[in-house]
Amino acid sequence: MSRSIALLCCGCIVAIGATGYGMLGDPAIADVAVPEQVGQTAPKSDFARRIDMGRRSGKVATMDEVVRELQERTRTSPEDAEAWHLLASAALSRLQTRTALRGISVGKPLYDTLPTEVAADVDLGLAAADKARTLGDDSGDLYRLEAGLLGQRITGFSSALQWNGRIQKALAKAVELIPEQPKLHLALGLRKLLAPRFLGHDPAGALEHLQFAAEAMPDDERPALFAAMALYLQDKRQQAIVWLEQAVARNPDNPFARAVLRRVQRDEQDPFGRDLTVAEIDAPR
Repeated sequence: MSRSIALLCCGCIVAIGATGYGMLGDPAIADVAVPEQVGQTAPKSDFARRIDMGRRSGKVATMDEVVRELQERTRTSPEDAEAWHLLASAALSRLQTRTALRGISVGKPLYDTLPTEVAADVDLGLAAADKARTLGDDSGDLYRLEAGLLGQRITGFSSALQWNGRIQKALAKAVELIPEQPKLHLALGLRKLLAPRFLGHDPAGALEHLQFAAEAMPDDERPALFAAMALYLQDKRQQAIVWLEQAVARNPDNPFARAVLRRVQRDEQDPFGRDLTVAEIDAPR
């Protein structure tokens, strides 16, 4: 199995970095204001919708198909910057799908050693992002994706130090270019939520970003899931249950959200931090 973040999520897994270590207390990122209201979002392309649907399904095989088609599109149209951008997004979504059954803990990297398939998706996504940029795509979303992909390389404090500078730079550029993008606020919320306690862990601050993202992305369960975690960490169990119920309603196919809801309802210990059991995965809805 692999570990979910986001969400992250953040699935989850939230655009998200795989661990809060990447936060490392940068005020330029930590102090980003949450928009007062949700703005209009641009329509998604067919492939962008397929990437979202693949992530929601939780099936790596579904994401494999999307990635293969985008790789073919970049092969036949190598100057298509949009195709490379979409491939970077699909690579991040696929590796997040790989991590959808594992627990999420404050300040704890997803892996001690990066699995081969996760490392391959990181490399694929970063190469695609670099290619899109060389073709003229300097969008904020591409920087958000880069930060999320790099975050997956963190397996401990030394690797956090290795990659933090580049992660911070990418996120700062995304904040400059797309300060109101909901997926960016999902990522920022996750960073505050999952950062080690000595490096900026702030569940109350995270909740503001996550609530905004949840309102702006009504079809995405991840902001609601992580908002629930932020509330749970503040000893607001009943409010956490309400948000978990929203997460499950938004995506009944997310077994992590369903299992954590049951755990919190039963007042079990460490409901977010434990990997799913086979029984929980197979439990009826």
